[in-house]
Amino acid sequence: MKEYIGKLVLDSALKVFPNVLLPRIEISVPQERYGDFSTNVALLLASSLKKPPYEIANVIAKELEALADIFKKVEATKNGFVNFTLSLIFLQNSVKEIILKDREYGKANIGNGEKVLIEFVSANPTGPLHVGHGRWAVIGDDIASLLSAIGYKVEREFYVNDVGNQIDKLEQSVRSKIDGTPLPENGYGGEYISELALQLKDETKDLRKKIIEAMLSNQKNVLEKLGVKFDRFFSEETLHKDEKLKDVISKLEKNNVTFKEDGALWFKSQEFGDDKNRVLVRENGETTYFAADIAYHLDKFERGYDHLIDIWGADHHGYVARLKAAVKAIGYDPSNFEVIIGQLVSLFRGKEPVRMSKRTGEMITLEEVVDEVGRDATRFFMTMTSVNSHLAFDMELAKQAAPNNPVYYVQYAHARISSILREAKERGVSINENADISLLVHPSERKLLRKLLDLPDNIVSSAKKREPHLLVEYAKEVSAIFHNFYHNCRVISDDNDLTSARLVLANSCRIVIKNVLDLLKVSAPERM
Repeated sequence: MKEYIGKLVLDSALKVFPNVLLPRIEISVPQERYGDFSTNVALLLASSLKKPPYEIANVIAKELEALADIFKKVEATKNGFVNFTLSLIFLQNSVKEIILKDREYGKANIGNGEKVLIEFVSANPTGPLHVGHGRWAVIGDDIASLLSAIGYKVEREFYVNDVGNQIDKLEQSVRSKIDGTPLPENGYGGEYISELALQLKDETKDLRKKIIEAMLSNQKNVLEKLGVKFDRFFSEETLHKDEKLKDVISKLEKNNVTFKEDGALWFKSQEFGDDKNRVLVRENGETTYFAADIAYHLDKFERGYDHLIDIWGADHHGYVARLKAAVKAIGYDPSNFEVIIGQLVSLFRGKEPVRMSKRTGEMITLEEVVDEVGRDATRFFMTMTSVNSHLAFDMELAKQAAPNNPVYYVQYAHARISSILREAKERGVSINENADISLLVHPSERKLLRKLLDLPDNIVSSAKKREPHLLVEYAKEVSAIFHNFYHNCRVISDDNDLTSARLVLANSCRIVIKNVLDLLKVSAPERM
């Protein structure tokens, strides 16, 4: 809708100011008392036209007033904004588009098939997934779904860190449990190590490989419980086997961005904006994790992706600049490599923090959270706050069948509409797409019509900003407006024409809520 209004503003501005170079038209949603949409185009034109913003805004507003079938009111404000109030007829007709598009309503083709690879979770296979991994899994999956919805070709990838010291320690820890010997220094001592030892005690060959397979299998199972499926699990070990590590180091050396010092090979990352240079190969000949990461990201670009998105843990913030430097050094545009830093999650039961598992007395795992509160609540709660903010997850609230539980509140709106539609069908009243929607004149009906119109803009905004919590907020707002409409406007009544019109509106709302929940991979129940 914003794009549509922006085009109308652009056409009108060019008509009244034909020789001016127009800036990018920005359309925003103001406070409700100012109208449905607003633009600051007059303020942006004031300098080049050498006119007061209000004068420019007034001229553009008068031109747009002619579009009475779209706008009820177009008003220039004293501070130079142009505010628009949509006509009731336009809003009423919008439900036809929602009914017609149904499951496709809200989608767009902004991406034009551009290939995006999003890598997320990528937890070391040395322990169970924790709730932080769960949040990054949900956020990554949501962003992938949103980008797909606006026309990008998206793939999901999990990077398996299956080489290095942490894997050595894992193997040694399991062996010690099998052999009944003390754990190695800094080894892994959780309950899962004992379970692995019991499971693999008869494996005399390839124990290391079997341990990794078992840990990765567990992580995959937990992620599938959460509704997260990856297109690919990429093994770090393949970078060594396929000599991709050697190849990337050779490439960096040929590009004259390395130097040797104290027996080690260094990357000149300071030349690319990093705060200091970084080691690629240690004095003992071992390559660093950083070198492997460069090789991995070179491999991603060479597979033909246009844009890379990584989601990393909160402790990796300082790693961004050096990897962007490396991306530039190997010949790719760092603007096509994007990093999102996942923030921490704290678990609560009401006001009481939850730190330990009831089963093992150790850290509570992601699997335990999903098993206790369910997939829907886990996903919804993980998405509720901005990716840049810490999340406080109240497990007791997540389980409540009450309006103060946001996932229940949204799902109940969908179930309530489904119930209304079933009741109508039982009474022999069908949803008539040719219903007289001009009867939808109540203020509660207008408010709902207006909010349903926002779904396409909201999906685009959520995808571009990488902020799926905006979609959650939208779902909560739609649900609240629907519940208000339900209490103010009896849907099924003795007035058959009005009933038909309100059934169309209710069904449009059901479609919108379901489409949002589908994007979030949260179920849309028809009964609760």
